[in-house]
Amino acid sequence: MDMHHNETGESSCEPRAARRKMSRRPTHGVALRCVASRLSPPLATRNWQLATRAFTLTELLVVVTIIAILASLITGAALNAINKAKQTAITLEMQQLGQAMEDLKTDYGAYPPNAMSGGNNYNGNQVFNTIQSDVVRMFKKAFPRSREPLGLIQTLAGNTTNNRTGSPSDLAGGMTSAEAVVFWLGGFSEDPQYPISGPGGPSFTDNDGDGDGTVEGSDEVLENRNRRYEFDLGRLVPRSDTGSFDQVTNGRYIEYDDPRTGVRRRINLWLYTPGGSQLPLAYFDTSRHDPVDYDPDLSGSAAVNIFAIKKLREGFDATATPVVGDIVYVNTKKFQLLHPGLDDEWGDWSGFSMVNAASVNDASAVAIFPDGPFIGDIADTVTSFFSGTLEDEQE
Repeated sequence: MDMHHNETGESSCEPRAARRKMSRRPTHGVALRCVASRLSPPLATRNWQLATRAFTLTELLVVVTIIAILASLITGAALNAINKAKQTAITLEMQQLGQAMEDLKTDYGAYPPNAMSGGNNYNGNQVFNTIQSDVVRMFKKAFPRSREPLGLIQTLAGNTTNNRTGSPSDLAGGMTSAEAVVFWLGGFSEDPQYPISGPGGPSFTDNDGDGDGTVEGSDEVLENRNRRYEFDLGRLVPRSDTGSFDQVTNGRYIEYDDPRTGVRRRINLWLYTPGGSQLPLAYFDTSRHDPVDYDPDLSGSAAVNIFAIKKLREGFDATATPVVGDIVYVNTKKFQLLHPGLDDEWGDWSGFSMVNAASVNDASAVAIFPDGPFIGDIADTVTSFFSGTLEDEQE
């Protein structure tokens, strides 16, 4: 067997039949060379093939850039999805809390009042009497057979005058908008005469005076309350490092004499934070008269201004100068549950305060729903009465 050239000029190891018959030389060496020639192309050819398969530095940089762009797009989409899920969860929980408020109204005949006055606005008897009346009337409507000390109910509204029945400790400014959520939905005792002091109510005996739950049977057990809403108890704040109510840093509470035994009782004013959030929900009653501005302190220490969301009344001439009666609540005759959103920042809510002709020249000087403008920290505020944020809802 030897090599020959075919019609195209390429070498071939296919032997001619006639030559095979005539030749008596051994053919196994030629055959091996033919097989090797098929399996192993020339060295130059191999080098060329290797060169054509390698990436250049430019190509590698292009590939790395594409991968980085795709990774950033995927990461951004994932973060947006996570944030959207968190916002949806907050909105859903607020709607569930809102339904609990509706159920409370069905049972008690009214929505709970704001139960606070705020230190900056607690000026004069008219302000206090208005708020005090709201709270006292609510308790009489909800618990007509109640024998709880009147001074206790007044103190929850911010009364700090002397000679209050039940000798309650002061609660500066009254119950805040965030404290009201847990107080009203946390549940009351089934004892019609002692809805606060009775078993399952918001108060407890505090024999050791520290309120931290270290003495079994005497300090607060949250699981014992007749909750109207199934709060995730792990998200009640403020808490100390040991997990108990933090009365040292910013926890607020009230103490009073048990009307049945004279033993000192205590009410811890908890706040509720939605999942993944650091700041609590706020509650505003919008079902009653148009009250003075509240200046609630959501944390119990730092001054945080947050107001119920307001709008211009229907048919108001925007070119005219608004007065108090021209600005009304959103979700009027009901209530508002608010949360600062994913950024955990309330922002500047000063534009939502009540206005009058002396403090504002036209409607555009006040951030009024739905016109806004809702920007910055305030933009992602979530409410219980629509599914999006303030920024989503503004026109």
